Amino acid sequence: MRFSTIARPIAAIAVAVVANAAPVMRRASSHDRTIKTLNYALTLERLQSEFYKQGLAKFDAQVFNDAGFGGNIREHFVLIGEQENEHVALLTSAITSLEEDPVPACEYSFPLDTLTQFLSLSQALENTGVSAYLGAIKHLEGDLLTAAAAITTAEARHASYLNELWGQNGYPYALDTVLTPEQIVTMAMSFIKCPYDLGVESYHPLKATLSAPDSMMVMTEFSGDHDDDIDSTWCQFLYGTKTAVSPRSDCMLPEDAVGYVFVLVTDSDEPVTTSQLDNILAGPSLLYNGTSIY
Repeated sequence: MRFSTIARPIAAIAVAVVANAAPVMRRASSHDRTIKTLNYALTLERLQSEFYKQGLAKFDAQVFNDAGFGGNIREHFVLIGEQENEHVALLTSAITSLEEDPVPACEYSFPLDTLTQFLSLSQALENTGVSAYLGAIKHLEGDLLTAAAAITTAEARHASYLNELWGQNGYPYALDTVLTPEQIVTMAMSFIKCPYDLGVESYHPLKATLSAPDSMMVMTEFSGDHDDDIDSTWCQFLYGTKTAVSPRSDCMLPEDAVGYVFVLVTDSDEPVTTSQLDNILAGPSLLYNGTSIY
């Protein structure tokens, strides 16, 4: 029940956005950028919404109970799914109020063979969603910025709950990692095929796994330039506001990474930032406490 308090502020802000978005964003110089940002966010929210729709249709209360998740655990996932639906409605209304067309739904494909896969991917999507919004909201202003910030905090509450459901730290870092649209789309496109161009170039998908269950060594695989060159390429780890760089031949998880870790492969050891992306060869891929998620 405590998560129901997230939905009410979002719904209230939706009214303000629809009423005030058009006057705020009349400047032609920022209009196209605003619509692109909102449709980017809408693409991600549709993905999350459809994920919960498919997962909850497949895994009923009995499946949760049989797996040892008693009480109202499944109801929390139902509520998260409902709130993702609200995010879709809010963004759709905001775009329509600006006299533009919201992007349509995509085709979706999720690995949902087991309940464990559903729970793992839910955790990944919510943690990544926070980073996605943090990288996008700088392109918004006024009531649209307020609405996007409100969605971001709701995503963060989802992520915190799911982290703790796994017995992990619900809030591993004081500040969360900011990811660019290019980095987010690289991960998201493994689940969706869209009938439109987001106008965002993705990197090569990266598979990052531990060499052994108790190891800190990360193995990286991708297809593209320098994919087999481990002696002159680097692993970069983004976690919280930190970046750690190590040779790909000695790709080790940072010891102080206590929660999620985004892994990239680069062609130089210059740290990746939101303004320094030229050296990325592949990724990101997401590890959580050493567990490969996607």
